[in-house]
Amino acid sequence: MASQLQRYFNLRVKNLFNHLHDFELTGGEVPLHDLRVELKKLRALIKFLRTVYPGQKLKRSSQSLRTIFREAGEIREYQVMQQWLNKTILPDMHRVYFPEEKLKNMITVFHDGSASIKKGLKEIIEQCGGFIHSTNHILPEQYMAELHGKIEKMLRRPLPSGDWHEFRKLVKQWMYATGWVKNDEDAKTDFLFSHLNKLQEIMGQWHDLEVIKDCFAQRQIYLSPDIAIQKDFGKAWEKLDHSIKYKEKQVEDMLSKIPVTERV
Repeated sequence: MASQLQRYFNLRVKNLFNHLHDFELTGGEVPLHDLRVELKKLRALIKFLRTVYPGQKLKRSSQSLRTIFREAGEIREYQVMQQWLNKTILPDMHRVYFPEEKLKNMITVFHDGSASIKKGLKEIIEQCGGFIHSTNHILPEQYMAELHGKIEKMLRRPLPSGDWHEFRKLVKQWMYATGWVKNDEDAKTDFLFSHLNKLQEIMGQWHDLEVIKDCFAQRQIYLSPDIAIQKDFGKAWEKLDHSIKYKEKQVEDMLSKIPVTERV
């Protein structure tokens, strides 16, 4: 009988290729987002396996998956940027600095490389499958407990915003690990799981805004000689500052509401 870890891995494989196929057909935002989620879950599995099987055994798979994830991530970040500009109604900045044509080109390049991506994924899955099959079912439970301890340690003190991104990655790794030990429905009914899931989502929204702000600064849009774009930039910067402060308050409020008795 397959272990929970094996069932989880098999589902990831099925979903990965389904979402990649959907993205090939449509180039849409939803299948790309879903594909990236599955890539994150597979990366989390490899990260766990590398604690069990040290050395160079999974290094190549880890690097190959990181490359695929980065390529998909560049498209996703550009989509997030365009969504924010559309929502904020900043047409001149959108047209000059984040044109639709560039996104189409990025999607085309990713699409043209899909055969290579599939080949890379199959190699990764084949290698990981063997390790998944031979991994003792106790090890995922021990790993999840270790992640519990790391989260608890971070929550024992005030958590500055500079640590939020790393904390979020740790929480997501723990959330993925719960799926290797128990089914999704059991995890979703757990209060701590639900609270930390909502917390990491808000942290993710905060991080997206910080990335947008950093992108604006790197492109030095504020130096544009175009008066219309300068006005757009001023509105964008003010809007970003307001949104970031709002998300920071949400995060701080949720952090304060994690009861001591519920802290991992």
